[in-house]
Amino acid sequence: MDEVRNIIARLRTRVKGIAADRMRLEHTLHRTETERDRLRDEKAELERRVAELERRVRVLELSSGISEVSGGYRPARERVNKLLREIDRCIALMNR
Repeated sequence: MDEVRNIIARLRTRVKGIAADRMRLEHTLHRTETERDRLRDEKAELERRVAELERRVRVLELSSGISEVSGGYRPARERVNKLLREIDRCIALMNR
């Protein structure tokens, strides 16, 4: 009879340990999911910033190249700005 009680006591201890492990793992899972979501949002923001900076670099490269060819910054810059506004309008129409 004592042997059966010992087995039951060990099983109870193991079950409590498993339940504690489960709770700890659920907590870890929740923290990990929260961190994943935060990193996903941060990644999206950084990708957006990279795209914007790449667009600015292209604009600067284009305006630099045009100004060297046409002999002046002001007309070239106005032309580039006009082209960019036109491109932005086209993109907005495509997104509708």
